Amino acid sequence: MTSPVDPSRAQALAALGLGSAAMIVIGLQPLLLGEIVDHQTALLAAIAEMMALAVAVVLCALLLKPTNLRAWAGGASAVCVAAGLGLMSHEAAAVIPLRILAGLAGGVLIWITVGTIARQARPEPWAAAFFLIQSAGQVFAAAMAVALGPSGALLLAAGLSTLGIGLAFLCPPTLTELGRPSRAPSAKGWIALAALLLYFAGNSSLWFQMRPLSTIQGLGQLSGTIILVTLAAQMVGAMAAIALADRLRRRTLFVIVVATGLTALWLLNSRPPAPAFIAAFGLAAFAALLLGASLFGILNAADPSRRAGAISPAAQFTAAAFGPIAGLGGLGPQDGLGVSALLFVAAWICAFMSLPHVAKPQTAA
Repeated sequence: MTSPVDPSRAQALAALGLGSAAMIVIGLQPLLLGEIVDHQTALLAAIAEMMALAVAVVLCALLLKPTNLRAWAGGASAVCVAAGLGLMSHEAAAVIPLRILAGLAGGVLIWITVGTIARQARPEPWAAAFFLIQSAGQVFAAAMAVALGPSGALLLAAGLSTLGIGLAFLCPPTLTELGRPSRAPSAKGWIALAALLLYFAGNSSLWFQMRPLSTIQGLGQLSGTIILVTLAAQMVGAMAAIALADRLRRRTLFVIVVATGLTALWLLNSRPPAPAFIAAFGLAAFAALLLGASLFGILNAADPSRRAGAISPAAQFTAAAFGPIAGLGGLGPQDGLGVSALLFVAAWICAFMSLPHVAKPQTAA
């Protein structure tokens, strides 16, 4: 088996910036599209983009050798710029095709970033940084987009994609092949990916119901506070993932994640007062980042070849589309909480099926 080799620190940081910029632009799309199309079309565009991202990551991971990465990164970033500028025409009919194109190109960028993280000796700090940069970046970029207005916001998104062209020249030119003769994950790797997909689908459903839940309970004015609290909770979750990486069994860590998520759902179902309502979403954000920053360790434990880790964004993007899909299907807030609970429990079952019985997680050499 080929041992994973780290790119240089500068190259890894460039790859991290490449993927973070792409994710910030993706996170801006609901705000940008709200100025161009109606709510339902914006939801359909979001679903189409998430699925395009997932498909692109899978195809890259399974079919492409990790070579000529700078050319791939530069070309994909240029396509993202073109797709972003195309929205300035404000042609409603072009929105979904443009977001699919951007999703396919963005998937190439995420494949490069995650492939670089997957090959780190300790992927948890890199994964934590990746999630935190994109989370904080989306909050600040959204504030800037509101201040700049519709046209300025579209130019901001295109500018962030242009940053990727510059970072492409600093990314690793190639990465070593991972350990299996096949490019596909092992059977247990696929089950572990299913665990992540199920958990993040439940999380997506929960967050999609945040505004309806707050409105029903007369707490609609809390959205801004919830965003700030969840950003802080995400930072704590990421730091906890780094601190616990070499101290807890992967199964135990997954139990903590699921128990925290279920506690958040229980609080929200009890029609809590404002402080508990905010705390519930803080718990959900903590659990999501604890899992997100730990996912490479979890997947590497299930599939030591690291193939599952390299393909993990496909599970996350597919899961992210679940919330909007459930919303379009008419899933109400209370039913949404029940669905999230079922998905969390199903994720826990898949995690126990795929993760080995080990005293402590094994740190990669």
